[in-house]
Amino acid sequence: MLKSVVWWTTMACNFKCKYCWEVQAQERGEFQPIPLKPAVEWLTVWNRLRPSLLAISGGEPFLLPDLVDLLAGLEPDIRVGLTSNLSHPLIEFVRRVSPEQVVSITASFHPTENGTRQHPMNPEIFVGRCLFLQNRGFRVTVNCVAWPEQLYLIPAWAEMFQSHGLRFHVDPYSSIAYYPYEYTEAERQFLERWVLPNRLAGLHVNQPTKPVVVNCSGGIDHLSVQPDGSAWRCILERQLSLNPLGNVFDLGFRLLEEPRECRESWRCPACDRDKVTTVRLATGTAS
Repeated sequence: MLKSVVWWTTMACNFKCKYCWEVQAQERGEFQPIPLKPAVEWLTVWNRLRPSLLAISGGEPFLLPDLVDLLAGLEPDIRVGLTSNLSHPLIEFVRRVSPEQVVSITASFHPTENGTRQHPMNPEIFVGRCLFLQNRGFRVTVNCVAWPEQLYLIPAWAEMFQSHGLRFHVDPYSSIAYYPYEYTEAERQFLERWVLPNRLAGLHVNQPTKPVVVNCSGGIDHLSVQPDGSAWRCILERQLSLNPLGNVFDLGFRLLEEPRECRESWRCPACDRDKVTTVRLATGTAS
């Protein structure tokens, strides 16, 4: 049974945050955006594979034309998680998509980005759209990245969002990014107040670590799917070009029947780590 899919709708984004691994990769000619496949083709794929949870990410998912048509056309048993910078109008979305279908909306807060003339962004627009969604019954969590240059603004941001009754979440700056950064001990202690327990590992991933071999359920009950339809156990294996699983547009695409080894679990990205089951081969301990 396919429990979850992280669907990378596009690597394109109308924001260009320097701490984004996709932006950093594109500066090097990697992970370039490709022409978007029609939403109706994706709808056919997801209604065929029927993941219990379809986590929609990007880039910016609302760059996909007719995304709302796709969401409205999903089979009722497919629940959706959506990550967006909320830079696009949401009127059609709230009119046509039921909050009962959407497990969560992660509203990505990027304070250095002002959007574009067509899709401007500022704190008032962002907070207003978060509250609009929340008051229409959607479960909204504001998320920001603890980029070192913005680190000490986090308490002020937390106060702003929480004063409006909005959940606020902090992710450590990604260790798999192309510009590595290791937090100082003082910075780690500062961030521990704001980072949830399931993200604390991200504060220490740059520390020397002994490789651990695990069996992973990725490919069995979880997929990471790229804009071209290529499927992987996780986004890290896509970055490393390890263990491709095929393409979901292929009618013969099949999930794995047995778990495969992984030697990269120590730096498993949060978007996949939350959805897979791993078993350490040395101890047999599930996580």
